[in-house]
Amino acid sequence: MKKGVLLFTAVIGIGYLTLSSYKSGPGLNGQNRTGAKNSTTNCGGGGCHGGNSANTVVTITVDSAGSIPVTSYVPGMSYTIVINGSNTSSLPNFGFQFAAVQGTGAGQSNAGTFGTPLPAGVRHTTQAQSGILDFIENKQSIISATAGTYSVSFPWTAPAPGTGNVTMYCTLNAVDGNGSENNADKSGNTSLVLTEQVPTAVTNAVKAIEVKAYPNPVVNELAVDVKNAEQGIYHLSVIDMNGRKMENMMVNVDNSNYHISLNTSAWARGTYFMHIANGKDMQVIPVVKR
Repeated sequence: MKKGVLLFTAVIGIGYLTLSSYKSGPGLNGQNRTGAKNSTTNCGGGGCHGGNSANTVVTITVDSAGSIPVTSYVPGMSYTIVINGSNTSSLPNFGFQFAAVQGTGAGQSNAGTFGTPLPAGVRHTTQAQSGILDFIENKQSIISATAGTYSVSFPWTAPAPGTGNVTMYCTLNAVDGNGSENNADKSGNTSLVLTEQVPTAVTNAVKAIEVKAYPNPVVNELAVDVKNAEQGIYHLSVIDMNGRKMENMMVNVDNSNYHISLNTSAWARGTYFMHIANGKDMQVIPVVKR
C-alpha cells in the first residue's frame, strides 16, 4: 500500500512539472505556439492552458524612430516591437511567445535579429535552444501593471536586402496567476506582415530632407550633407549587402543644414546602403566603396 502511494505521488509530481514547465517559456521547452511554421496558435492542450478565446485580444505594432508605427521595413534598420493585449475577465498575469519569420508554411525561417535590453520576465530563446525558431517569450508569469491589460516591447533589427516579406506572429496567454494551468486561462493570437522597402537610387518615405553623400564611389572618407532637415535626433546607419552594420549612430541635427564625415577605410569593396531617418523623414542612399 505504501508503495502504491509513493507511485501515485510520483506520477502527480511528473504531471505537475509537465504542466508548469512552460512558464519558463514554451520555446525553451520545444514548443511553438505562435502559428509560425504551421504550428498551433493557442495555449490549449497538455502542458498549457484553456485555449484561445475572443476574450483575449493581442496586437503587434512595429515602431521606427520617434515611435512611428510602420507597415514596411528598411533592411538593416532598428525597430521596436510592441505587443499589447487585453482580457475582458481582467486576468492579472500573462505570458507570450513571438516570432519573426520569412518564407511560407513549414519552410519559414528566422527574419532579422532580436536585441537588448529585454523587459523583466522576458527572454530570447534561440533556435539552438528551441530546435524550432528564435522566440521572444516569457521566462516566468508576468504580472500586469493593470489587470486585464498587457504590454511588452523589445528591439528588433530588420533583415538584409532581398529578404522580402517578414511575417510576425504572437500568441498572448492571459492567466489568473494561481500557479496552475486551467481553463480560466485564455489566449489570443495575431500576425502582422511587413513588406520590404526596396531602395532605388534614392528612396524617400517623405521627400522633405535632402541628403548628399560624396565622393561616391568612396575610398577612405565619406562626407554626408543633410539639408532642409527638421531639428532633432536622426538615426544614421550603413549596412552591407549581407545586412551587417558598418555604422550605427544617433546624430543631433541642430539646424537645417548638417555635415558629418564617415571613415570608410576599413570597409571592404562593394555596395552599401546608408539610412538616415527620424521617424517622419527617411532616405536610403546606395554607396559604393572602391
